[in-house]
Amino acid sequence: MIDETLQELWSVKDNLAKEHAYDLDSLVDYLKKKYNLERETIQTPVLSSIESKFEIT
Repeated sequence: MIDETLQELWSVKDNLAKEHAYDLDSLVDYLKKKYNLERETIQTPVLSSIESKFEIT
């Protein structure tokens, strides 16, 4: 029996891939834009600390 959590994660993954026509470049662009939007709305000391240690673009 497949764990319900894993099944849901696979479903989300499959839907994202399908929405972007299974094009990795398109998916990466989408995720970068999503990350940047969320980063603009959520600025915390922890996030700033992480960003200073790693180059996140």
